[in-house]
Amino acid sequence: MLNLQSLFFFDVSAVIIMAVLAYLSRHLGEALKIKPYYKLLYITAALVICASGIDIITETVHLNLSFTVSLALRFAASATAFMVCLRYWNWLFAEYFKH
Repeated sequence: MLNLQSLFFFDVSAVIIMAVLAYLSRHLGEALKIKPYYKLLYITAALVICASGIDIITETVHLNLSFTVSLALRFAASATAFMVCLRYWNWLFAEYFKH
């Protein structure tokens, strides 16, 4: 089993990164006139918080809940966040490979 403290700090860092990317994507989306997909980043941050909460509750109450539930929530959140960020930040790849 993974160390719960290290997983918690990973979740905190993922939530902070998603919040920063949502803030930056909101301003970039306003400039590029893109639909407000950045709101999905806040939802994905909430999913990571829920997954962390599930792990903490499962460990403290000794429930027989599988670790794959929280892992699936984290995967869904990260995949969604990746797609949203790709929508806003795909122009960086074109600029990088242009030169």
